[in-house]
Amino acid sequence: MTNQSYSALAMASLLALSACGGGYDASYTSPPAPPPTPVASTITVDFTKGIEGWTPGVADYGDPDEPSETGYGWSKLPAPLEGKGYFLTVHNNSDDVLTYVKHQVGGFAPGAKYNLSFSMTYATDASADCAGVGGSRGNDIFMVAAAAGDEPKTVKQADGRYRLNLDRGNNAEPGTQGKVLGRLGIEGLGCNGGEWAQATRASTEAIPVTADKDGKLWIVLGADSGYEATNAWFLLGATVQVKPQ
Repeated sequence: MTNQSYSALAMASLLALSACGGGYDASYTSPPAPPPTPVASTITVDFTKGIEGWTPGVADYGDPDEPSETGYGWSKLPAPLEGKGYFLTVHNNSDDVLTYVKHQVGGFAPGAKYNLSFSMTYATDASADCAGVGGSRGNDIFMVAAAAGDEPKTVKQADGRYRLNLDRGNNAEPGTQGKVLGRLGIEGLGCNGGEWAQATRASTEAIPVTADKDGKLWIVLGADSGYEATNAWFLLGATVQVKPQ
């Protein structure tokens, strides 16, 4: 008898609550979370610890003069340097070939605009003081960096040339999505090669880029060559300063 009375009272209370608009509203949803605020950050790349996730490629050539002797891998540095680095080599048959590596980086505010500035550390046996084939290896190979929201790819153009699908520029000329960090050669090295040293090249001129819908963007590091022969070098690392626009 007591339990039945309690159930009747509970039902009456529920009906009264429904009649006056109370209770749970199934149509209600929580307001969306505000988008993350873009903040400054630093991307540090260390190829001496590995190259996983970094994809190599070549660009700036045509079918008749496709680059040869291409190679890449995580390899031991030549003496007197120690450790390993990202080894890249190519024979330039077109008087203009870009060797690059690319990687996607996340953690940014989706759709936000950023300015990226780059520095790159590498190893070479190219001297800044010598002549070469069709130009100087040390002075006619340019260290470059680029950034984009969409994946950079080597794409065949209407003129038959294979180029990156972004405005990196060409050789010593920068583009809207790419900058020249400096020349490959290191002063004081011998003209015959075989004497290895490392250097860092940097540019304070920022590259504007918009993160994609997932808060990711792509960065590119490379060497743009006007030297008509083989160039082999090692990428050792890079630092990217990221600042909201």
